[in-house]
Amino acid sequence: MKNRTPPANRIPHLLLGALSTLAALTAALALWTARAEAFAHYAPECGQENLLPLLRKENLTEADYVLVFRQTGLARPGVDQLYASGRQQELLGLQQRFFADAEVECSHSNLFTRSERLTNFRSLVYGVDFLPTVQDGDILITFNGHVFGWRSGHAAIVVDAEERLTLEAIMPGCDSGICGLESWEEYPGFALLRLKGASAQERRQIAAYAREHLIGLPYSLTAFTESGGAGAGTMPLSGTQCAHLVWYAYHQFGYDLDSNGGFVVTPEDLYRSSLLELVQIYGLPPNS
Repeated sequence: MKNRTPPANRIPHLLLGALSTLAALTAALALWTARAEAFAHYAPECGQENLLPLLRKENLTEADYVLVFRQTGLARPGVDQLYASGRQQELLGLQQRFFADAEVECSHSNLFTRSERLTNFRSLVYGVDFLPTVQDGDILITFNGHVFGWRSGHAAIVVDAEERLTLEAIMPGCDSGICGLESWEEYPGFALLRLKGASAQERRQIAAYAREHLIGLPYSLTAFTESGGAGAGTMPLSGTQCAHLVWYAYHQFGYDLDSNGGFVVTPEDLYRSSLLELVQIYGLPPNS
C-alpha cells in the first residue's frame, strides 16, 4: 500500500498555501465590507432650494411634489398629511435635517454583523420631528446593518404612533418586543412605508394584532413565509426575525408583502413590495 502521508518537505508549502488563501479571503472580505460602509448614508446631490413659496400654496402641482421630495425626503402621502393638518411649516425642519452633514460610526453588533449609527443625531433632530407623518401600521426599513458587504438591514412595524412605539425583532438572542421610535433617529438611512389603499382603521387593526400576538417570540433565522396563512386569532409561530414579523402581521389580513415570493422574507423584499407606498426616506437615494 502506498504511503499517503505528504513528504515532510511538502508540509511547509501546504501551510504556506493555506495561509495565503486565508489572507486573500480576509482581504477580500475587508474590501467588501469597506465598500458597503461607503454607502451608509446618501447625501442629496442637488442644492437646497427655497420652499417658502410652496408653503403658501393651497394646491401643489406634480412638479411641487417632486421638489419637496427631493428637498425633504417626504413623498406625496406625507406631504398631503402635513398640508391637510396645516403643518406644512415642518417641511423646513425636514429640509434642514435632510441636507445636514451626517457623521456616521460603524461598529460590531455581534461577531459577524456590523451596524451604522449617526453620532450627531441629537443635533440633527433638535426641534425637528424626524417622522412627522408616521401612523399606526406603518413599516420602517433601514439598510444600516450588514454582514461583511451584504446589507441585511432591519424592519419594524409601528404599533402606536401617538406613543411613538414600534414592534421589532432586534437580533439573535432577543425576543421580539416593543421599542421606542426614537431609536430610528440614529440610523443614517431609513424608509417609512405604508399599505396602499387601506384605511387608517385597517392599518390600526394590523398594528393591534401585531402588538397582541407577536410580542415575546424568539429570534429565528429559520422563520419562513410558508408558516403564514393562519387565522388572525392564532399564533402558531415558534420564532421570527425582523422582516418576517412585519410580513406575518400583514399576512394575517390577506396581504403578502414578500415582493419576490420566496421562503425567506428580508427587509429589501418588504421595501420592494408593490403593495406598499413610500411616505418618507432619509439617507437613501430617491430613485431606490
